[in-house]
Formats: sequence, C-alpha cells, structure tokens
Amino acid sequence: MTSEAGGAVAFPVMTLAFKISPIVARDFSMAIQSVGLPAAAFTIIYMQIHLEWHAILFSSLGGAVGIIIGLEYVSPLLTPPQKKLGFVCIWFTFAFALFFLNINHKRRTFLKIPMFNWWKALVLVLTGFAGGMFTSFAGSGLDICSFSILTLLFRVSEKTATPTSIVLMAGNTVVGLFWRAVIIGGVSIDCWEYVAATVPVVIVGAPFGSVIGSHFHRLVLAALIYVLDTVALVAAFAIVRPLTTELILISVGIIIFGAVFFASVTKIGGLILEIFEASNALRGNSGMKENSTDISTTIEDSENAKTEIEIFHIDVSKSLKADAQRETNTGSADEEENTKL
Repeated sequence: MTSEAGGAVAFPVMTLAFKISPIVARDFSMAIQSVGLPAAAFTIIYMQIHLEWHAILFSSLGGAVGIIIGLEYVSPLLTPPQKKLGFVCIWFTFAFALFFLNINHKRRTFLKIPMFNWWKALVLVLTGFAGGMFTSFAGSGLDICSFSILTLLFRVSEKTATPTSIVLMAGNTVVGLFWRAVIIGGVSIDCWEYVAATVPVVIVGAPFGSVIGSHFHRLVLAALIYVLDTVALVAAFAIVRPLTTELILISVGIIIFGAVFFASVTKIGGLILEIFEASNALRGNSGMKENSTDISTTIEDSENAKTEIEIFHIDVSKSLKADAQRETNTGSADEEENTKL
C-alpha cells in the first residue's frame, strides 16, 4: 500500500522485536517479497494503474547489479547492529525530507518524469544500484530509493511513485533471492519455515494492499511512511544492544548525512521544476506569437479580399453606367431621325 514493501516492516520487526539474525531476516524478507510483490505487480498492471516505465527499466538494471555486488562483498562486512540501525536511520531521514516537502500541500506533481533525457536515465540507474546495495543487507531498499528520487527530485506524484516502486522491488527481490539461494546458497531452514507460515497471508495481502493504496490520496500514503519510519527508528534505539558510542555516532552521522542529502535532492528538484515551468512558459509565448502572426495574416488577407471586392464593385458600376449612357445616346439619335422624317 505504501512505497515500503513487506521487507521494510519484516526486517526491523524480526531483528529488533524477535532478536532474529539480520541474515535470516534479510533472506526471509526477500523470500516473502518474491511471492507477494509479483502478485501485487500483476494486480497493478492488470488494473492499469499509472506507472513510470522509465524508472522501472533503468532502475531495474542498476538494482540487479547492486544487489549482486552487495550480497557478494558488502553485506558480509557489516555487523548485525550496524545493519539494524543503518537501515532505520537512512529511511527516517527520507521520511523527514518527504514531510517537509509535503508541507506545501499544493506543490506541483507529475504523473511521469518531465522532459526525460539521458542524465535522468543515469540518475535512475545509480538509484537502482544504491537501492540494490541496501536490499542486499536489509531485504528492502530499491523501493524506497526509487520512491525518494521520483518524488523529491523529479516531483512525480506519490500515486505514481508508489506502484512504480512496488513493481521495481518485485523484480529486484526475485533477482536477490535467486542469487542468494541458488548461486551463493546457505539459506537457513528457519527462514524457509517462516516463509511457509506467512506465504498464505502475503499472497493475498500484497495485491489487496495495492488495490487499497490506489484509492488513497498521496498525502495519506506519505503519512503512513512517516509513521512506519519513525516507529522503526525509536524501536531500534530502544532495543538494539549493546548500544555503543560508536553505533550512536554512526547512527547520528547517517541521519545528518541523509538529511543533508535528501534536502539537497529536494532543492535540486525545485530547480528542475522551475526550469521545466520556464520552458513551458517560453513554449507558450512562442505559440501565442505564432497564433498572433496567423491572426494578423488572416486579417490582412481579409482586408485585401475586401479591397478587391470593392474594386470589382466599382468596375461593375462604371461598366453599367457606361452601358446606360450608350443606350441613352442611341435612343436620342433615333428620335432625331424620326423627327426629320
């Protein structure tokens, strides 16, 4: 229903509340999403809900590379507490940025990325790569990364960005699960047991949430993100132990960096919007000038035609007067001849 897939809830709940290993929680998140998200994506496409296909294409390419590199090289380097706190801190800063962006309720949004070009495609590829890296250690990430760039940078409406992020995450989580279970191997038995217990709920809940979410206003969807990310952050600091000074400094650093990053993205998005509106204004003025020229030409043509008609009328009048004069002269000559006779 929101841009955060089931893994965004499952990972913090399993690691923080149930004390389950982050590796098992990540594998479980990817496994249930590999079932639920394709079902949700099918529902979205079947209902013809609007999607940003440029984002789906380019972010999927970057996401596939990112999740493979992350599973092979990045995830093994992080400790469980770092994974737990890093995950919640990053997405809390995003929720914070989205909140300030939505203070302006009348801000302009688009159904798709305006003026799509090569550098925007590159941004989407890099976004997908970063999202795939996050998914590699938390089981979720590409969905929120793509959602953040679409809404903050490109000013795409949450009504479009949410289903787009779901379709993106569906493909990315399938790639991740395949690489983890088949190529790397070693998925625990506990993970598969958790999956077996939850699949009946996921297979129904994911598409049902997509249907429900399509009827909510974009600000309602944003509010759900605020609540989920804030609760996850508070719970992480309350539950994670040992909460060392190093972890606290890393978490605060992530929040500060994330706040600056998302604020910068929001600012750049505003500049892009201004450029887009200025371009539209120039196009509008050019169109108005062309219309004015056409109207002037039409008026001139009408005036010329009117002048030609008037000249024609004058010529006809002169011709008629000349004929009448000739008839009059002819009649006078005949009367004179009759008089002489």
